[in-house]
Amino acid sequence: MPRLSLGLGVQAVSKVKAGAAPSGIPVASTASVVISGNATFNGTAVKKVNPQQCFGVPVFGGALFVDTGVVYAYGASENFGKILIPPQALITDDPIGGTPDKLGTPSGAWRLVDVSYDPEYSSYDILSTVNNSSTDDNYIPTSGWSPSITITAA
Repeated sequence: MPRLSLGLGVQAVSKVKAGAAPSGIPVASTASVVISGNATFNGTAVKKVNPQQCFGVPVFGGALFVDTGVVYAYGASENFGKILIPPQALITDDPIGGTPDKLGTPSGAWRLVDVSYDPEYSSYDILSTVNNSSTDDNYIPTSGWSPSITITAA
């Protein structure tokens, strides 16, 4: 489109619309989040990175570790715990190059899982799950969870 000049010495500036800002809580700057609205999952989850443990007590044989990415874990006891898992995070059964666990990571979408470990069968079982279709590992979704939960930065 041709530009019209009025000879006033002011240059025309084109305005470019910016894309939508990312939605959610930034993972890079968030050490912990508060989860509420669901009795099973209420609590404060703390960021875990490689090679940190995100589930269980190694002495009892049932422990999981962050291999790649970031997860948020809480509610840990001997054989139970809760983990907020981003789409591309990988969780293994060994802090140094373990085999992928039975939580199905990476999953391609955000999940919050209530996990148990059965030492008799050496198996990890997901007792409850809350899902979100977001595929952005960089932002924790604050809406769109099914069943409904509320997540806020701590």
